[in-house]
Amino acid sequence: MPSVKAAAVTGLGIGAILMIQVGDLLDSASSGNPIWSETERHGAPARAVLCIIAGVSILALARLYRLLFCPLEIFRSPDDVGYVVEDGRTRAQAANEVRRRRKIGELPPVYPNGWYRVLDSHMLQRGEVKNVTVLGEQVAVFRGQDGAAYVLDAYCPHLGANLAVGGRVLESCIECPFHGWQFQGTDGKCVRIPYAEKVPEFAKVRSWPSCEINRQILVWFHCDGEEPQWTVPEQQEITKGEWAYRGRTEHFINAHIQEIPENAGDIAHLAHLHNPGIVSGVDLRHTNAKMWKFLRHDWKVGPGLVFLLFDHSFLGRGVIMHCVTPVEPLLQCVSHTIFYQSNILPLVPKFILKAECIQFERDVMIWNNKKYVSKPLLVKEDSAIQKHRRWFSQFYSGNSPRLQSRRDTLDF
Repeated sequence: MPSVKAAAVTGLGIGAILMIQVGDLLDSASSGNPIWSETERHGAPARAVLCIIAGVSILALARLYRLLFCPLEIFRSPDDVGYVVEDGRTRAQAANEVRRRRKIGELPPVYPNGWYRVLDSHMLQRGEVKNVTVLGEQVAVFRGQDGAAYVLDAYCPHLGANLAVGGRVLESCIECPFHGWQFQGTDGKCVRIPYAEKVPEFAKVRSWPSCEINRQILVWFHCDGEEPQWTVPEQQEITKGEWAYRGRTEHFINAHIQEIPENAGDIAHLAHLHNPGIVSGVDLRHTNAKMWKFLRHDWKVGPGLVFLLFDHSFLGRGVIMHCVTPVEPLLQCVSHTIFYQSNILPLVPKFILKAECIQFERDVMIWNNKKYVSKPLLVKEDSAIQKHRRWFSQFYSGNSPRLQSRRDTLDF
């Protein structure tokens, strides 16, 4: 919250200046200087009040600026949403208890083939490396001095040091913090061992196929190691800067990846769970009927990415990129990133994102506590659910990994 901190410092600075001036006048009065007149003595409380008003005004202006112009960013930790906390337990204790006792059901494979978001572009600066958990693996995501983003397995094949923890970016390579081995970002090959005359041909780490598009860094996963079978569509408005970044939300869901996009086909739950809805005091029973008409359509791009495209003659155009990335078999990182027409007041897309966040969190409670039913009891009005499951099944292969045994390795 840099702007609020800056405002607080500014307000305190003004207050300090005013108080110093008052202090100087008091010193003058104690030495018998006639400058301390009766009028000035009575003016001291007014100066203090002025100081307080100035500080409060600056803080209020800073908050107003954030509300109107700064991106909305809401980040929920894994135990923040979706669990009932009782009997004096902490939220983390309640979450871990649910994870251990809940029946899982007969699950599909846990990692479908497809593209998955690992980071937003602005989260990775030139020469920076980050450690990310994706699809049950630790990866080192770094941006070379050439500006390109690379994704490698995190562990050095030499003695197992984590390249992303203390590793250094050199040109388009990552240097191991343990012994200085250097690995190319393009293919993972080791190109230098500082104390060896020759680098073995087989010295390399796994390089993940990746792309950077729509200001996001994504990796490709295929259980058989096949090359990418489709590309992620580029939103030209984002690339050209016509749509500006207006915020992001992030949640962790304790469920199978397929259950999250399946909500789109579950029409019945929309009326039961999401209506009536209140967002910041606004009744969404009427908002849904009018405002949400400018939601043009949702565009699914594989198992982990959906574009929600907005188009309205008055409220403008934009997109929410809904990304689901498996962290481990039953833990999904779900982000909603909004880019919106840059000449539209940021308050509009921020309201849209906030409304989406509130409605989404109602589903989180269901996902975190439900069992996956492989053969559900459906009525004819539920036909869209089966249609979605048939569509989603194309991303599984014969060798797609399945959950063999339950391991709670990532306690919250």
